[in-house]
Amino acid sequence: MSSNTLISNINKHIQENFWLYIISILCVFTGIILGIYSVKYMGEIEQNDLVNYLMNFIDPSNTSGISYKLIFFQSLKNNLPVIIFLWFLGLTIVGIPIIIIIDLLKGFTVGFTFSFMISGLGKSGIGMAVLGVLPQNLIYIPCIIFASVVSMEFSIMLLKDKFNKQWTSSISSRIIYYSAIFIVLIAFLFIGIIIESYIAPYFIKNLINGLGSVSK
Repeated sequence: MSSNTLISNINKHIQENFWLYIISILCVFTGIILGIYSVKYMGEIEQNDLVNYLMNFIDPSNTSGISYKLIFFQSLKNNLPVIIFLWFLGLTIVGIPIIIIIDLLKGFTVGFTFSFMISGLGKSGIGMAVLGVLPQNLIYIPCIIFASVVSMEFSIMLLKDKFNKQWTSSISSRIIYYSAIFIVLIAFLFIGIIIESYIAPYFIKNLINGLGSVSK
């Protein structure tokens, strides 16, 4: 498939599912806003506990160093089940409300993390948020939005077929094509996981070392 054909198919998919994209994007950004504001309304004790935990985690004097393997498996655990669950929800016909909740929660997590780092760590938190949170989420968020739309689209298609009594043997080929899309999405998701596990920690480590040398 040529790049022009791929771009044409993507544009066609966006046009055909424009309102589903609007719904998914709005849910993610609503979650981000809620996450940002939730930090502002946290109690001082809870916020200080989280700051202390984060500072202990990123402490340059921590001789154990960064476990990239541990971060990789944690990132895999946090993100892969979400995509698989979205795939499953698309097959259930009634999974759209849960898909919307997943979009809200994803946005909330990103918004909370950004806001907490900036409010808890000040100027250094801005650098950590940009280098440690933003890069992988430039992959994760589009993957979640696209997966949500594809899942909702498939669910709506199944619902229409059921009401129109057009449930045919071709459903198996549709499920295979639907599943193939999610396999490609998982491949893109792994790019974000690699960034989160190996690239972002490297940048954060250098940032912390730079701040430590400046403070001296």
